[in-house]
Amino acid sequence: MTPESRHDWKIQRLEQRLENGESSVELLLELAEACFQKGYYYGRGDHWFERADELAALAVERFGGACQAFNIRANARYGVGDLDGAEDNYKAAISADPQDALAHVGLGNLHKQRGSSARAIDAFTRATELDADLWQAHYNLGGALYSEARERDFKASDELMERAIYHLVTALRLRPFESFVGNIYKDLGELFLHTRQYKYARRFFTRLLQHEEYGSIAHYYLGLTHFSMGRYTNAIHHYREFLRAEPDSALAWSKIGLAWLELGEWDKAREACEQALELEPDNMLARFSLGCIELDQRLFGQAKHRFEQILTETPDYFPAYVELVKTHYVRGDFGWLFDCLRREVAAFEADESFDGGRQYYKGSRGRTRRRIDVLLAQIQEMGIDAFASLAEIVEEVRTDSLRFQMWEQLYDLSRRARVEQVLDQLEEPARFFGRKLGRTVLLLSQYIPEEAITDGFHVSEDGLKRRAQAKRPPTDDLTAYKGALEEARVELHEYQAYLLLALAVKGTASAEDFLSDHLDSENRALQASSAISLLFYGSERAIRTLREEADTLSEPHASRLKELIELGISRSEQSDKIIDLQDAARERPDRPARRQRPAGKETCSLCSRAGDEVDRLMSGNRVFLCNLCVSYIHAHRTDLAVSDREDHVCSFCSCSIFEARCMHQAKGLLLCDRCLDTCVGLLAKEEVERFLRGFS
Repeated sequence: MTPESRHDWKIQRLEQRLENGESSVELLLELAEACFQKGYYYGRGDHWFERADELAALAVERFGGACQAFNIRANARYGVGDLDGAEDNYKAAISADPQDALAHVGLGNLHKQRGSSARAIDAFTRATELDADLWQAHYNLGGALYSEARERDFKASDELMERAIYHLVTALRLRPFESFVGNIYKDLGELFLHTRQYKYARRFFTRLLQHEEYGSIAHYYLGLTHFSMGRYTNAIHHYREFLRAEPDSALAWSKIGLAWLELGEWDKAREACEQALELEPDNMLARFSLGCIELDQRLFGQAKHRFEQILTETPDYFPAYVELVKTHYVRGDFGWLFDCLRREVAAFEADESFDGGRQYYKGSRGRTRRRIDVLLAQIQEMGIDAFASLAEIVEEVRTDSLRFQMWEQLYDLSRRARVEQVLDQLEEPARFFGRKLGRTVLLLSQYIPEEAITDGFHVSEDGLKRRAQAKRPPTDDLTAYKGALEEARVELHEYQAYLLLALAVKGTASAEDFLSDHLDSENRALQASSAISLLFYGSERAIRTLREEADTLSEPHASRLKELIELGISRSEQSDKIIDLQDAARERPDRPARRQRPAGKETCSLCSRAGDEVDRLMSGNRVFLCNLCVSYIHAHRTDLAVSDREDHVCSFCSCSIFEARCMHQAKGLLLCDRCLDTCVGLLAKEEVERFLRGFS
């Protein structure tokens, strides 16, 4: 028996009881709800919505107002498209019972239907707070968050998509109606595809293959997933499976063309694109792909003509502009790039609209700004050779944000050239070591790979002798030669001290080990540089070494060293300043050891539960919170919010009320909104990961 057949049997049984004279508010509402579900969940139309509305109205008429009755009437009115009637009944339901989560879900759907996504998200969020086990609330909230991310074209939407994933996974875990499972699989697969979590995207789309409605489209999504993973042959297989169900899909053929292009099979790629154009002569992706094939084959004239033709017909098809710029770059037409940049800058500044801010591409001026960004990105590939021409153009720019962006690019070109030069010198340390190179490595340390620094650290004795001989021409004066050799050794130690300081920013276990090896150096400069760098790794041994050193120094040097010690300790703990899961140290072996607490002694500062009684303990600066208390505070965050007071300090991160939007208080513990959101986010992410580990 199918789920719908069982549901029909339930309705028949309830109708019989009503026909036999039985009448109660429970019977009427159960039948009304069943009729609504028949219309909504099984898609059987307005007749069932009208029947549900009649039964719920009868329940109100015979037995008085009831929250559930208003809810059913609202859902039924929504089902037939009477949005005003639905809103009136949802408000009546909430007025009768402010804790009714289903009414908030309905109201959220109403706001969504009217195009108010922010109000819809608020309503769905409230429903999840009122009833954390209501799958409808999580399902609708996840869908609304995903829709909002799509509206933003997925820009700056990472947090939205993470929340959407959590609520859709929660809805799945709460066992929704079978008719909704396919939608959840599809949305989760798409979300994991957009967030580049291809392993999970593949799992959900594979599950979707068995779905009656989405089975064929699942092959298309699996094609997208495998293409994104670089598995182009698998992508072609799934696109072809999709074509079995949709043989006239020009989009699928054009995607096959792209996959063959990535495999370097130009003839097969061209054949697939031509097949797409037979089905749909104006298919943009196929035409664009043909241009990419011609560019790969170095048929620059044909590629240029094809991209220009696309842009003439569809100026907003931006990938064609990107490839047109690339075509000119690959063929070495650098003058075109700079001339085009001048024209686009002039057009940008002649446009009097307010669009076109940095990374904001709305409106005509925004489109021009986007073309400028593409040109600048391609010019960047030229390296330092582009510096002079770009500097000339900067002098003509009047718009502050654009001029500053181009100055940043000039700086980056200069820095990259200097980094490349330094990397070349580090490959021959015996030839180039010295204070100048050491200081430069320190200044550019964040851009220089750790391996380049450590590989360039050691200089052989022969290298030192060659440096000494270069400083002192060969003579019979052995004393002078020894003096030159000692000078070279001192210069080497100074150079090495700078390199040790440069490793402070790397934060890896291998860098820490390298520094620790030199903490016992007999050379004071190397020992001091190692200790200072190890401050930023939280090394207790380095702290002790520097404190002992500070005790031997006179003022003001001692005070300055002590200030440096405190700064290093503060910097090393910044990543832990707000929150850390107790098992994070085990998951991140590259993390230096912190101050250890007695094993098994941690308890929640609110409920006193020990670590073995809860799923997680969240550790802050001075307190622990278990996952149960975090969930409680989050669910009651509005009620637990306290008025601003100057002496309020977050028990987790020690921030003041001036640094937080609000504080929440529970049994004397103060938690700022930032720490609460971080706790909730970490627990939600772990819950999702735990579910996904068991989902195959």
